[in-house]
Amino acid sequence: MDLKFIGKLIGLTVILALATAAFLHFNKVEEEFWFWGALIFYAIAGILIGWRSHKAVVSESNSAFFTGVMGGTGLRMLFSIVFLAIYLFISEIKATSFIVYYLFLYLFYTMFEISQLVHKLRAEKQTKVDNATP
Repeated sequence: MDLKFIGKLIGLTVILALATAAFLHFNKVEEEFWFWGALIFYAIAGILIGWRSHKAVVSESNSAFFTGVMGGTGLRMLFSIVFLAIYLFISEIKATSFIVYYLFLYLFYTMFEISQLVHKLRAEKQTKVDNATP
């Protein structure tokens, strides 16, 4: 996996951690561990799904590319729903602020993954002249 991807993912996670700390400090929410757990969950999922997508991008097979990228997106959605279901089942306080925060994390990490994927595909297309369209 590309070390630049991991560095950018860690940078995004640090920025989101600082924003989370500020949000938790000013709003005094209960059950703060769910917020930090969600952030750690998305950071780990980002690394694993980024690794899977990277393998798919460098693959020579178009079907492996499609399966890897779409499978990674599907896995992120499935695991996100499972995490949210666990929160709703276990937590005594069903805070709307956490659910909105969680959906923002999903949005930020999905946009990050797609932007990195598009960047990687542009670089791959520029280096392979035989795949370029006239």
